[in-house]
Amino acid sequence: MNLNEYIQGNKAGIMETFDTLHAMPEIAMTEEKTGAYLDGQLKKAGYAVRRVAGTGVLGVLDSGAPGPVVAARADMDALLHEVDGVQAPVHSCGHDANCTAVLWAAKALSQAGAPKRGSLRILFQPAEEALHGARECIKAGALDGAQYLVGTHLRPIEELPMGKMSPAVLHGASGGLYVTIHGENAHGARPHQGVNAIEAAVAVISAVSALHLDPTIIHTAKPTQIKSVGNPFNMIPHKVELTFDLRAQENALMQRQIEAVCDRAVRAAQSYGAKAECVWNGGAPAATRCDELIRIASDVIGEVMGAKGLGNVIVTSGGEDFHEYPLAIPGLKSTVLGVGAGLIPGLHKPEMRFNHDALIYSAQVMAALLERLLLQD
Repeated sequence: MNLNEYIQGNKAGIMETFDTLHAMPEIAMTEEKTGAYLDGQLKKAGYAVRRVAGTGVLGVLDSGAPGPVVAARADMDALLHEVDGVQAPVHSCGHDANCTAVLWAAKALSQAGAPKRGSLRILFQPAEEALHGARECIKAGALDGAQYLVGTHLRPIEELPMGKMSPAVLHGASGGLYVTIHGENAHGARPHQGVNAIEAAVAVISAVSALHLDPTIIHTAKPTQIKSVGNPFNMIPHKVELTFDLRAQENALMQRQIEAVCDRAVRAAQSYGAKAECVWNGGAPAATRCDELIRIASDVIGEVMGAKGLGNVIVTSGGEDFHEYPLAIPGLKSTVLGVGAGLIPGLHKPEMRFNHDALIYSAQVMAALLERLLLQD
C-alpha cells in the first residue's frame, strides 16, 4: 500500500484525529492535552518522542544510515475569543488541521518503512500565536542539523480555493511596537499647567500614518490599541499607551520601519512638550524564499493532485514564527505549504470553518514531499 492509499484508506481515523484536537483547544504554552495526545500518537506509530519547549512534541525516526535530516512542523495553539460573552479558546486559525495533516503524514511514512536513509523529525510546536514558540524550540535544539523543513497551513478561500495547494506561503515580517507617551497632568480648567498625553498621542498617530518608505515593498504601520491612565474626566492625562501593528514583506524594510516609526513618535510627542518611549516586541520575521523547495513541492503537488491542484505561490502580510527556523539554523531550507480548503469567513474568526476533505490531500502531499526530500542527496 503506497502513501496515498494508506491515507485515503484511513479517512475515518483522520477525521477522528481532527475532531479530537478541535475539541480541546488550548492557548499558547498551555497545550498540555494537545501535546499529550500527539505524543501518544507518535509513539504508537513507532517514533522516538521527547517533549520540547514545555508543551511541544518532537518525534524522530532514524534509519541509522547516512542521509538527509528532514523535518515537518505543525503549530498547536488556539486563540482566545469572546463566545456568548465568555472568553474561551477556539481553534480559529486551523492549527488542529495542521497537526492532523502532519500527524497522518508521519503515520503513513512510518507504515511505509521510511526513512530508508537519514532521519525524519516531526515537530508539534507550541505558541505560534504568541510568536515565541519557534524560538523556544530552537533553544531546545529540536531541529539542529536539519537540512529541510516543511510546514503547512490552511488558507482563506480568497487566497486559495478548495482542491488546490500552494508550494509556498511567503509571510511578511510582523510584530507590535509599543509607544508610551509621557505628559503632565493638570485640572481640566487649567490645561496650560499640564501636557495632554492624549493630544500628543494623536499627533504621534498622525505622524506615523503619514510614513511611507519603499513603495515597491508592501509595508504598513497601523495603530491598534490606545489606553490612557485612569483619571477623572476633568483631569488632563499624563500618560497614554499606544500599540502599532507593523508589517513588511522584507526583514530589512521592517527594521527601517521600526526605526522610522520610533523617530516620528519621539519627534511628534516632543512637539507637544511630551516624551515618547518605544519598545519592539520582536515579532515574527519574513519568509526566506527557497526556490529549490518550491520547485520540488510544486512537482509533488502536481503528482498527488494533478495539474489543476497546483496553486500559485502565496504572498501574504500575515505573520508566522515558522520563519525563525531558517534564520537560526545554518543551511536549513524551508517552505510552508498552503492548503485550499474553502475556508470562510477567514482566519482568526471564531466562526471559521472549512471543508474537512482538504485534510486528506493535505496529508497526502505532506507525506509525499517528506518522502521525496528523504531521497535528496
